[in-house]
Amino acid sequence: MRGYKSGVQARIRNLNSRAFYVPCNAHSLNLVLNDSANCCLDAVLFFDIIQEMYTFFSASTQRWDVFRKYVKNLTVKPLSATRWSSRIDAIRPIRFQTAEIYDALEEISEDTSLTSVTGVRSRSEAKGIAEKLISFKFLCSLVIWYDLLCEINVTSKLLQSISLNIIESINQINNTKIFLQKYRSDENFEKILTQASYLANELGVQDSFSLNQFRTRRRKTHFDYESRDTPITDPKQNFKINFFHQILDNMLQSINDRFIQLEDHSKLFSFLYNISNVNNYEHLMKCCKDLQLALSSNDGLNSDINSVELCEEINTLQKYLQNENDPKAILQFICENKLIELFPNVYVALRILLTLPVTAASAERSFSKLKIVKNYLRSQISQDRLVGLATISIENQIANDLDIDDLVKDFASAKARKIHF
Repeated sequence: MRGYKSGVQARIRNLNSRAFYVPCNAHSLNLVLNDSANCCLDAVLFFDIIQEMYTFFSASTQRWDVFRKYVKNLTVKPLSATRWSSRIDAIRPIRFQTAEIYDALEEISEDTSLTSVTGVRSRSEAKGIAEKLISFKFLCSLVIWYDLLCEINVTSKLLQSISLNIIESINQINNTKIFLQKYRSDENFEKILTQASYLANELGVQDSFSLNQFRTRRRKTHFDYESRDTPITDPKQNFKINFFHQILDNMLQSINDRFIQLEDHSKLFSFLYNISNVNNYEHLMKCCKDLQLALSSNDGLNSDINSVELCEEINTLQKYLQNENDPKAILQFICENKLIELFPNVYVALRILLTLPVTAASAERSFSKLKIVKNYLRSQISQDRLVGLATISIENQIANDLDIDDLVKDFASAKARKIHF
């Protein structure tokens, strides 16, 4: 979709150079988390342990009974392959019930009644997962990812709102960036170690990083003037640099890269969110010229708006507005009062602004309805009926307000075979 050479974006722009490409912000945020979770080996291993824990307990009813014996409130959940922001639901039970889950694993590993090959294998798996769970590195990773996913989850839900506009999206993204920048500090890293130490004390394990038992690898230099890199021998410093800093740096860089187009669109249209309060004529003229340039053809001969006329129309329109800055309300005011001929450039600019999509989450949820409508019991459903049932399922609020009796009468009259002369 986003390929600028041969993707859908490039093909549409070949037909119309004035088209705007706006990627789904909620999906872009998921890709940010995906980039961060795959930036280092320890992050990949962390989520593998989370998934392994769920798979182990859910694969057997006997293990699940032992799990429910110790864990009374939250239950472990699988990791979502697409909705990364929802992975907070998989981490939350482990974050606040680490000791209970460890006790369940210990009971399964010490159950001597499991003498079959499958039973012995279950005991071995439980012992291996329990040893990974009590690792201080895993506990620190658990605290870090829970804090990050909590912040990202709030941003993701806000970005999926139907009423969200470009300015609000940029503000929320900037708030997330500020949180990540503040979170990447020595003070917060010490707080993370304190919280991880509290979990370690509950488990009765050592609250410090274990020394690296592997031989330190010396990398070969290719030039004589290059000095050898000093290896990091301190495990705490190694975790801080190669895990904590690397994840946050990768997340910040990915946010800057994936939301750069949204920031460009925000700079172009931001002045239209403050029409009634514009006082600086030079700044307004500059914004109008930038918008005209963006809405012009490649040869510069055709443009959807005229910057000088747009600037004058905004100054005139301020007299009719009573501190109203909502673009949708202003467009409705122009249409209801039949002022399109007086403000044609403002009318076109507001229409383009209001049709720029901020998120496609609602459309993706509509596609997911097809799995509910067309299941294995309706495998031979026709296309027309599938479209009709999917429309009713998606627009269920409108469907609930319809009068069933009138629909039955209309259907009966349309299907009646008796012709009245």
